[in-house]
Amino acid sequence: MPQSIIPPAAGRLLHSSTILIVEDDAAIGEFLQQLIDEETPYSSAVVSNGPRALEIARQIRPRLLLLDYRLPGMNGVEIFDRMQKMDEIKGVPAIMMSATLPTEELQKRGIYQLRKPMDIGNVIRMITHALATYEEQQLEWQHHGSTAESA
Repeated sequence: MPQSIIPPAAGRLLHSSTILIVEDDAAIGEFLQQLIDEETPYSSAVVSNGPRALEIARQIRPRLLLLDYRLPGMNGVEIFDRMQKMDEIKGVPAIMMSATLPTEELQKRGIYQLRKPMDIGNVIRMITHALATYEEQQLEWQHHGSTAESA
């Protein structure tokens, strides 16, 4: 895999280097975990439901959320909304996955969209783009923060 897909700020971790996958289909969860472990510098954790995702997210402080939209009990948007109220996770980018997605709801929240069935190349590109964009924003925020302090 070419080095060019690794986000430029991957070495300067602001959260952990873990991607949290919330997927109730074990085969898809395993596929995504293997893909992330083999094709990116990040590690991954897979959970199958919303309550467990909220609990784990607080502990691992994920760098990125990969959320299935259709989950038992609590859908991906509900999980995302709850996580945005948690200081440890607020602002972390998310990718929502499903065959049918609530496009308007996702756009309002700035959530990336990935349609199932998923193409390996698209998954890696989406993860890379989401992480690179987030890391650039964090670096800009840090730069502006330190510039304001020294002024």
